[in-house]
Amino acid sequence: MWQVLTRILPTGLSAPQVNLRLLEIFARVAEEGTMSAAAERLEMSQAAVSQAITSLEEAFSVQPFDRSVRPQALTLLGRTALKCTNEAFGKLRELEDTMRYASSGRVPLLRIGMLNSFTSTAGASMLDQLRDLASEWTVVSGFNATTVKALLERRCDAIITSDDGAVPEAVETRLLLTEPYQLAVPANYKGDVADLKAVITGLDFIRYGKDAHMAPILDNYLRRTGIQSTPRYQFDTTDAALRMVEAGFGWTIVTPLIFLKSMVPARTVRVVPLPGPPLLRRVVAAMRRGESGESGEILQRIQEASLWSLREVVLPQITRVLPGSVAEFQIAEATTAAPKRRRKAA
Repeated sequence: MWQVLTRILPTGLSAPQVNLRLLEIFARVAEEGTMSAAAERLEMSQAAVSQAITSLEEAFSVQPFDRSVRPQALTLLGRTALKCTNEAFGKLRELEDTMRYASSGRVPLLRIGMLNSFTSTAGASMLDQLRDLASEWTVVSGFNATTVKALLERRCDAIITSDDGAVPEAVETRLLLTEPYQLAVPANYKGDVADLKAVITGLDFIRYGKDAHMAPILDNYLRRTGIQSTPRYQFDTTDAALRMVEAGFGWTIVTPLIFLKSMVPARTVRVVPLPGPPLLRRVVAAMRRGESGESGEILQRIQEASLWSLREVVLPQITRVLPGSVAEFQIAEATTAAPKRRRKAA
């Protein structure tokens, strides 16, 4: 904590002159833009907030705010101080979570981002297996909540994702599932589904989710196969796209999880392998390295609960609804956490 603060303290100034409460008030004023708004949020008087900022300025011998403009703005030194303050509080939160987890085996709050298709099919049974892992849960879905970037920016503590971008060293992943991308056409389509050019000639392309993890993968697949297919219909969700296929409007590309999530009756849509070499989607669980407890315990528990849900809840449904997809619907094996290294006796 104090190592962070001393980067912005003048030489010779002792760190204890600045306490956490002063830093909290400074951060709130910077965030809210005015002392009155910060005072309301902190449930303090405006005079007390003003005095705290004055004390901080005297301790640092700097002006963190430019009061010549309205609303007041952070100076260059103020922005640096705010960055270090946020880093300090981030480290304190990490320490608090680590200490609470170590003593109780339960994280105070766990924020997890899940793929929509995973949330709808495996999420409930997975979370049921993890009830005692956290005192409070926040579960979000969608593209922005399930990127590695969301982890690095600390918007989520864990993600279940199909983000296939490069994984930085700061992030640890555990494989959950490999599933195939498949062609979905109306049940009454009579053409040759092994000939994608014939499908495109006879049906309109229905696309979904411009920001989805899979969009560039599917675009690359179509380019590799020499297909130039401009979507006639564009939808935000996979469910809407599959409903259009069900209604006979065209074709799209799905995975077993996506199809199961949509709850479209299997008798109304034909789901068959894509022509050519298999195209696969990897679903993984990920956390920031070093924040998963001893030996990656939290991430391992998330992986084990996810695998249980996929095997016991999802796979039987896939077997019943899409029996032709079972062979390529590959659930991973649990990753055994590395044993804790023991210190050698002195």
